Amino acid sequence: MRVLCLCFTVIITFFPVLSQTEKGNTGATWNIDDLSAIGGYPVTVFGHPTVKEFPDGKAMVFNGVDDGLIVQGCPLNKSADFTIEIIFKPDVSFPNNVEQRYLHIQKPGAENRRMLLELRLNDKNEWFIDTHIRADSAKLTSLAKDYSHPVGRWYHIAFVYSHGTAEHYINGVKEMSGHINYIPVDSACVSLGMRMDHRSYFKGAIKTVRLTPRALSQSEFLSFTSPAPNAGSRSDELFFADDFEKQDSNWVAECEQPATSSVSVKNGRLDINTSAGATVWCTQKLSGSIKITYDAIVTDDGGANDRVSDLNMFWMAADPKNDNLFTRSGKFTAYDDLNLYYAGIGGHDNTTTRFRKYQSTGEKPVLKEYIDKEHLLKGNTLYKAAIIVQDGRTRCYLNDVLYFDYTDAQPYTEGYFGFRTTTSHQLMDNFKIYRLSKE
Repeated sequence: MRVLCLCFTVIITFFPVLSQTEKGNTGATWNIDDLSAIGGYPVTVFGHPTVKEFPDGKAMVFNGVDDGLIVQGCPLNKSADFTIEIIFKPDVSFPNNVEQRYLHIQKPGAENRRMLLELRLNDKNEWFIDTHIRADSAKLTSLAKDYSHPVGRWYHIAFVYSHGTAEHYINGVKEMSGHINYIPVDSACVSLGMRMDHRSYFKGAIKTVRLTPRALSQSEFLSFTSPAPNAGSRSDELFFADDFEKQDSNWVAECEQPATSSVSVKNGRLDINTSAGATVWCTQKLSGSIKITYDAIVTDDGGANDRVSDLNMFWMAADPKNDNLFTRSGKFTAYDDLNLYYAGIGGHDNTTTRFRKYQSTGEKPVLKEYIDKEHLLKGNTLYKAAIIVQDGRTRCYLNDVLYFDYTDAQPYTEGYFGFRTTTSHQLMDNFKIYRLSKE
């Protein structure tokens, strides 16, 4: 029996980074590379921020001590909904400067209505975001301490507000959301590199800011390529994405015990809750050089199938005897006659993490294995997975850590991706497939 999972396809349109102000409902995209004017507004400079040339263009560098600037205007004035985007690079400054504000919108002197983008640093040279809205007596602070990121890299942040809900995204991945009745700012300015009252200075670089007076969807965010993990390529075309907000037919689930298993879209995630083996296939066929990214959580909340084990995946899967791949029962051995790559994270009751290459002859040798705690699973933990297939080489990352790296003399160059598990309850989100090209 096959269980159909209904999701939806997101068509991504890439937006160029512009230096001029975009009028009307499209807001304004600013390149932060001029100390005299930004987006057509005059700038007041504090300290000595400098413009530096980086591989991807110019950006403003702030020293974390006394550098900052205030743009004398704001495209979000009087807007009931908004999206704030920023492309920036935080630098090492722990323990001297662990609380930093890098974008602040407010009417000068009107502290009771403001928006702030902040970060916190830890002793591992990691940062996490803190977003804040103040609307008279109401406040919303979303401190994402469970979602840390390495410093010294470029990131895209999107802070979106619509109809009482505020959400923030890092590199297109939603981390936190909350509810507040926002009151639009008016006659506001934009402070960069510091809080508007000249404190909490930011150390790092800011390349781009976009301020849009409406709530953007993920597909409308600024085009941005995450600097990790890429290793010699850039993600230049996002051809499939699913954030599981609606139902469609992009997924097919094969469950060994369908009567006691479920695969469905719930609360903006793909909810895989199975009492035995299951594979959930994406029906988008892969070919050539690709990169797959998604978020995963292995639930451990006492449910019937909650078991911290088997965050597994198939990719480049193909059946040489049948063009229709989606014909199996969900039992693990039913896939032994396929060609595919397989990563089993925390298999065998979370005692081993393995990489295999399946061959249609039934051979599936273990090519790499870990049994140390660092490569096993933790329950209720966000894992950001990335799989890259390019030029005969396939790699698998979790949370930017390279788990498997295999160069294949006879590589698989097309096939399908599938979430694979057994007796587990897992939540998937922000699934994306990119076509890669050489830099």
